[in-house]
Formats: sequence, structure tokens, C-alpha cells
Amino acid sequence: MKTRPETSSLIWPGTVLGTLIGLGLLDQQVINPLIAALAGGLGVGVADVGLAISAYSFAAALAALVMGPLADARGRRPFLLLGATLMLASAGVISLLPHYAAFVLARIAAGFAGGTIAALAVAWVADLAPYRRRGKVMAFLMGGAMGAAILGQVGAAFAAGRFGHQAVYGALAFLAALTLALLFALPEARPRETVPGPLGRKLAGHLEFLGSPVHRTAAFAAFCMSGSLVGISAYASGWLQEVRGFSLEAVGVLYGGLGAAIMAAQLIAGPLADRLGKRRFIVLVSGVTAALTPVLPWLAGAPLVVALLVFGCLAVARIAAFTALRSELVPKNRRASFLGFSNVFSQLGIAGAVAAGGLLYPYGFEAVCWLMAGLGVLALVLIIRVPEPGSTAGAASGNG
Repeated sequence: MKTRPETSSLIWPGTVLGTLIGLGLLDQQVINPLIAALAGGLGVGVADVGLAISAYSFAAALAALVMGPLADARGRRPFLLLGATLMLASAGVISLLPHYAAFVLARIAAGFAGGTIAALAVAWVADLAPYRRRGKVMAFLMGGAMGAAILGQVGAAFAAGRFGHQAVYGALAFLAALTLALLFALPEARPRETVPGPLGRKLAGHLEFLGSPVHRTAAFAAFCMSGSLVGISAYASGWLQEVRGFSLEAVGVLYGGLGAAIMAAQLIAGPLADRLGKRRFIVLVSGVTAALTPVLPWLAGAPLVVALLVFGCLAVARIAAFTALRSELVPKNRRASFLGFSNVFSQLGIAGAVAAGGLLYPYGFEAVCWLMAGLGVLALVLIIRVPEPGSTAGAASGNG
């Protein structure tokens, strides 16, 4: 079997960028299973560690707004190198300095790195992959990255219990150093399309996105989609242990299986999204996901495990297809800017959903699931209003 030229040319950069995305996700999410160990090791309360999570989100949102326009003007690579360097420095500081102030500053730096990586690495991949096959590419990379991050969290939880949180962040620093070395060896994807004008004018482009019905709708869909997924995952582990009687080890095994299932499922979901059309695929999967969400609290045993695996695989497949779609809603020379703009809405959706879920959780996981199902339905309605790129309306939005 011969490899298509466009596929073979994507293997090396796709591997490097996928590794970077996965490491960024792991760096963001590994704090969840380590929060108690971090609080104990730093001599603070769990709520104090939670403040660092909020600081990370705000820094990530700022980076997404600023670094996207800069990368459109000057290329993706220099700013991804900066992001990888900040991630390395952050993990190194936490591994060496067991002080709360250093931890908070490091997490702010990590948030800036994460926001940069999330927008620019995806934009780089979209530059390389033609839209007709981008669903497969995004599903493979994002599914692999998300699955690896989940598996990494499981390993980190066990490692922290035995060696402490500083050893976990030392390992993250080592992985970041390796990824940075790979990124140094990766040349810019294509000749830069210079966007003239000062930075202030480039940042003002975000107001244009907000004023465009298509771009605004896609951004609010990202808000709902990300919020509905993370809103469930934030409280599922505690509910499984408190209500369904899962041990911590059983939850670890379940999350490990979920990571592996997500990685495998994307091999089917990506090509299917390309064949059906990204928007149609997202609508279908969003409908199933929204319908499944309020059913989760009523299940137990093997049906619950199967439902959680299906929910996780579908939710990640939906986001991967949506990322492929929204990357084509603007010209290439504004792609990183728009992805950064919509990623801000994703961060706000996550923050809002988790906060609202925290208020509802005392009334039961059922209440949390109904809220997230509502967000899922709203995401579906919004996606229907986003044109498939290549259609007349889609071509108009893609041309700015």
C-alpha cells in the first residue's frame, strides 16, 4: 500500500505537534488527581491549590487572545517554542521549589504556555492537512493526545502517592525538554503570509470575529461543547467513589481504560467525520451525547462503565471534528487568531460549567448531568447554524 504524499508529509510534524498537544493537556489536567498531594506538600489548603487552577485558566485565555494574531503575522514555530519553554520552566520550578508562591507563578506561566499551544499547534496542523481529510487528522491527533493525557493522569496519581508530587513534575519537565528538542528540529510549515499592521490592529480582529454571526456562533458552540464535557468529568470521579462505591484504584483503572478507548475510537470517528461531513457528524454525535448525559446517574455496574466509555469517546470525537471545522471558517492568515478567540470561549465555558456544577453537586450528580445535557443540546443547536466549509455560506465565512 502506497502512502499518499500529503499523508507522509504530515507524519513527522503531526507526531511532534500531537506530542506537544498531549503534553500540554497532561500539564493542565494532571493537577486534578494531585490536588490533595499538592496541598499537603505545599502546606496549604485544597482551595488554595484551586486558586492556581483559576490563575492557569486566565493566563491561558490571555495567551490565546494575544499569541494567535502574533503567530498569524510571524509564523507558528517561534511562539510554540516559547510555549514549550514556559511549560518546561513551570514544571521544573514546581519540581524543585516546594513553595506555594512559586507554585502559583509557575502555574500562571504554564497557563500562558497551554493557551499558546492549544491554538497554535492546532493551527499548524490545519495548515498542513487539507480540509477533506482534516477530520481524520484532528481526531487522530486530539484523540491520541487526550487519551495519552488521561493515561498520564492515572500514572501520575499512583506515582505521587509513592514518590510525591515533585517527582511527577520532574517527569513532566523531562518530557517537556524532549518535546522542546523535537520542536527545535521542526521547520516552519510553510512560507509566512505576512499580515501588515501593528499588534493593536491585529487584536482588534477579535472584535470582527465577535461581530460575525458565523464566527460568534462557532465560539459560543465551543463554550457549550467544552463546558458540557469538562463539567461531567470534573465531578464523575467523586460521584463514582461517593455514590457508586468505586475505590480509588477502580476509578484509576476505569480512567485508564477510557484513555485507551478514546485513542482507539478516533481511528474510526475521524474518517467517518470526513465521509459524512464534519457538521453532520458533530450534530449526530452531539445528539447522542446529550441524550446519554442525563442517563449516566441512573446506571450502575457494567452498564455504567460502558456508558462512561461511550460518552468519553463520543465527546472527544465531537470536539476533534469541530476543531477541524472551525479551523476552516477563516483564511489561513487568520487561522491562529480565530482558534485562539474560540479557545477563550472554551475556557470560559469550562470555568462556568465547573462552577455551576459545583453549586448543583450537593443536590446530586443528576442535577449536574441535566445542566451539562442542556449545554450539549445548546451546542447542537448552535452547530446547526454554522455552515459546512465548502458550501456557499461556508466559503463566504472562510473568505472573511
